Order: sequence, then structure tokens, then C-alpha cells
Amino acid sequence: MRKLSVAILVSMALAMPALAQSNDDDYTPLGSRIKRDRQFPTELEDRFKYDQRSKVDRERSKDMMAQISECLYKRAGPDLALGFLDKTDFGFSDFRQINLDVDRAQKIYGFGDCLDRVADANSASVQLRWTPNYLRQWMVQEAYFSRYRDKPTWIKPGYVVSERTYPLSEHDRGVRAAMDFADCVVAADPYGADYFYRIPDGSPNVKDALNALMPALGPCLPQGMKMQVSPYGLRVWLGEALWHAANHSAPAPADPPKAGQ
Repeated sequence: MRKLSVAILVSMALAMPALAQSNDDDYTPLGSRIKRDRQFPTELEDRFKYDQRSKVDRERSKDMMAQISECLYKRAGPDLALGFLDKTDFGFSDFRQINLDVDRAQKIYGFGDCLDRVADANSASVQLRWTPNYLRQWMVQEAYFSRYRDKPTWIKPGYVVSERTYPLSEHDRGVRAAMDFADCVVAADPYGADYFYRIPDGSPNVKDALNALMPALGPCLPQGMKMQVSPYGLRVWLGEALWHAANHSAPAPADPPKAGQ
């Protein structure tokens, strides 16, 4: 049997260029200059053609990490998985935050069973750490792809994304800053963010997708800041933002009538 050890942190080695911010929007409560009204452009076109999406979908089907996350989601079932997402957020770091311990969480969500299934299917030995934040990443990914398997049909030009709530991390400035950045990127280029998110980590298509997304990244940084983030880290952040936007976007409110009308 061929031995394959998968360590998630190793996949973060490829670094993106440092980004600098240059916009001058009004200050937010976090002291950044990120726009608070998350509205998609009114002229919005999916520039990623069917053959591109088909290629990355085939890559995902062969990716062992994607197989594990899909197994966890299906084993939990939509009700349990979506309930888990509703009561956690990007800052989920301890199973005790949702009244579980590690052993019970492994049994409920079938971590060991899914590792065995994927290892058998790929004739490989899979080694992964079982942590709260990884579980959330996997559930966000599969909940999103379960609903939007082929393309992001939820994206509507001009729609506005509502503000977030944080069940666990309301006062965590780091969590809020990361999600503000990701929400801004998704609002600026939802199709680019979706396409980048669909590409498995380590795929040769990552670089091209990242280059296509780059114009949306810099303007979303807080004023005067630079940031270096790996493609893996960016993918996780954008997954959170895509899932939020897909569930919390609606038509922009109509302008109030002017006096005398």
C-alpha cells in the first residue's frame, strides 16, 4: 500500500505577493476603511467558462481532502452540518464552545470513519489532525458545494450582502478583520472568489485564478496596511465569505422618495 501523509499546514507554503491598500472610504468600527455596504457590481458577468469549471471540478473529485470533507458532510447530514455552521463561526477553536469534547465530536461527525474510507478508496494512508477550525472549514466547503455544485447561481448583480453575526467571536478583532476583508473581496468579485475557492490546494490552476482575483484584493485591505497570506489561507477566508453571501444577500433597498414626490 502506498503511504501518503497529508498535513494541511504544509499546503500553505506557496505565498502570495504582499498587498497594499489604497482606498479612502469612511472608517469602520474596526478602524479600517473597508466599505460596509457589501453590494455586488450592477454589471456582473461570469468570466469563467464551462470548460474551466469542469476542469477544476474534476480536480476536486480526485483530491483527497475534498473527499474527506464530502464524507464528513454526508455522514453528518444537512441538518446536523448546517446546525453546526449556525452555532459556530470562523473563530471556532475549542469543541467546548459548543459543549462537546474531542472524542464525542469525532464520534458525532465520523472523523475516523471518513479517514478510513478515503484511505481505502485511494490505497493510501491518510494522517490528519482533528481540530475545531478544520471541521468548520470542511463543513463550510461541503455545504457550499452541496448547494452550488456546478456554478454560483446565488450571485445576482446589484444585490447587497448583510452584515455578519458572530455566535462565538463577537469581540475577536482578528476574526472580524479577516472576515471583513474576505466579505469585501467577495462583494467586489464574487465570480472570481467562487472560482478560486473551487480549485483544490496545490492545483496548477491556482496561480491563474489568483491573478484574476488580484484586482479585488488590494482595495479591501485596511488603509495603509500590507498583508501576506497564503493561497490556502485566502481560500479558507473566501469560503466563509462565499457561504455568508450566498445565505445573506438580497436586492438593494429602493431609494426613499424625495420630498414633494
